[in-house]
Amino acid sequence: MRPRLLLITLLGLTLGACSAAPVPRYLARPADPDIRVPALAYQSVGAGSATLRPAEPKDWRELNRQVGPRS
Repeated sequence: MRPRLLLITLLGLTLGACSAAPVPRYLARPADPDIRVPALAYQSVGAGSATLRPAEPKDWRELNRQVGPRS
């Protein structure tokens, strides 16, 4: 039983290595100037980041009550 299972496993791995995922045309032929590529769009480096400004100290007892378990 084991040699047969080993043979089936090796056959599956061998055939799996032969299959290839489809590659977009613009990646398959990068030197072809006629291939259309997706347009580039500007994205700011700081987009979506929060500003962290200094704040006044808060009462630590009240802050602990806000994050602690409800009683």
